[in-house]
Amino acid sequence: MLRLSERHPLALGAYALAAILALFELAILWQALHPRVPDDYRAYYIDRTTTCLAQPVTGAYQIGTEIDFRSGGPDTRELRPCGWDGPAGDGMHSIGQTSRLRFAVERPQALTLMLELSGVTITDAARQRVIVSAGGIELGTLNVPAGQPGRFTLAVPPQAIAADGMIDIALDFPDAVNPGGRTANTHWRAVKLTAASLSPQP
Repeated sequence: MLRLSERHPLALGAYALAAILALFELAILWQALHPRVPDDYRAYYIDRTTTCLAQPVTGAYQIGTEIDFRSGGPDTRELRPCGWDGPAGDGMHSIGQTSRLRFAVERPQALTLMLELSGVTITDAARQRVIVSAGGIELGTLNVPAGQPGRFTLAVPPQAIAADGMIDIALDFPDAVNPGGRTANTHWRAVKLTAASLSPQP
């Protein structure tokens, strides 16, 4: 049997090329099993732990302004990273099990968040629970009546606001409704948003 040093150079080259290709394929497999992607991308596409894939928005907002989310109101696209459908005449419809809002408030400060919401009426449920958080800090759970808009206020602590003045608000819907029975959870329904504001705490 020929020793490796006695083999034809072409054969040695073939072995080396096969080894390089094998290492290349192993590297691709490793990256596929351990992808380096943003947290939001991982949560939506890989872990499937959220139905809301945030899109880049400016969050342009003047503190104290009440925003009308119904048809005919201002363009609110730069305040809605994900999880909303509309506007329709009666408000902005949540889609999925989480919806987000984003506001630029210049600097961390104590604020009061106001949300005007109504629960969906496609089932007999009298209310929808809405868990509200800001900057990853849970602010409280709202019991939103079906069909009837209600106003809710929540205290937002300064630490919920990022150093750049951005505040990311998440609304989670543990009772979201599957409207078609077989609809993917990215299209489930829970509430309609008609107005929102952030005001300085007194």
